[in-house]
Amino acid sequence: MKTIGVATLIALLAATEGTVAFPSTGTTSLREEAARKDLIFGSGAINPSYLEDPEFAAVLAYQFNSLSPENEMKWERLNPTEGYYNWDTIDTLVEFAEDHNMAVKGHGLISGCCNPDYLLNITNPTAFRAAMTAHFNAVMHRYQGKIDRWDVVTEALESQGSSLDVNNTFYQVLGPDYIADAFHIARAADPDTKLFINENLVESLPNKRQALYDLVSVLVANGVPIDGVALEMHITEVAPVPGVITEMVNSYKALGLEVTISEMDVHTLNSTLETDIYGAVIAEALSAGITDISFWGFTDKHAYTWLPGAKPLMFNETYYPKPAFYATHTALTNFVSVP
Repeated sequence: MKTIGVATLIALLAATEGTVAFPSTGTTSLREEAARKDLIFGSGAINPSYLEDPEFAAVLAYQFNSLSPENEMKWERLNPTEGYYNWDTIDTLVEFAEDHNMAVKGHGLISGCCNPDYLLNITNPTAFRAAMTAHFNAVMHRYQGKIDRWDVVTEALESQGSSLDVNNTFYQVLGPDYIADAFHIARAADPDTKLFINENLVESLPNKRQALYDLVSVLVANGVPIDGVALEMHITEVAPVPGVITEMVNSYKALGLEVTISEMDVHTLNSTLETDIYGAVIAEALSAGITDISFWGFTDKHAYTWLPGAKPLMFNETYYPKPAFYATHTALTNFVSVP
């Protein structure tokens, strides 16, 4: 993302706001406030087809300075057969980001789900690692200089447990070293981008939180080229215990790593609780030193929830801001960054 001054950014946002009519928040945008404090406030879960809705595209560009795809970069979607890549979907997002001076996060290179049949049929470790290398090189070389950070490995741990997911295809073929392999391959493919391990529920499950720390500390001790830990932060009904985010940031900072929030949303049927959680999480995250926060979408029009009836995002289906937006905005505007 190109660096521009706040005055230039405000002019850009005003132009964006004037192009397509969308509901006013009555406030400055998250993007404008983030720019003042050199923060990344992004929206993930952006399916390129959503950009065909002018109102969606306008709110996205007006409120956020970063975006990342939903599932379109998962291996099965992007590279369904050996040697064939469906570049159009990610190209669309990258071009939109370039047009609106936004950063792009790569989500993601590998995960336990969404892998193509041609990969699943490889059982020889050498051949499997070669397939990983070919895939990483193809994707990361194409977007080198355009995607500035990557979720290299997503959800390596059991969802509700504290062990590596042994049902993961990568684990089954390469063993636990597949994680280190992935980071080494990614670093060789692009020496200049940031590389993250992306994990869920660690803020709410103490044993899993410790397991992730143990895993990452071994990676660091072994010289694996990892830059940080991305906390998905899919919250259901109960906010993280106050202080847990700060504790995680400090523990990884001691290892020389960055902590980000990569996929935040809040699943509850209680609007007041949703608002309180958004405000509390963002306030603590910023205070702890997290400078890169992405939400798992921004409008309930395209929200996914496992809690029937929940509306987990900051804008409703018709792009009106919800109380959760104002809680997030207040936390952002009240935050005083320390040089």
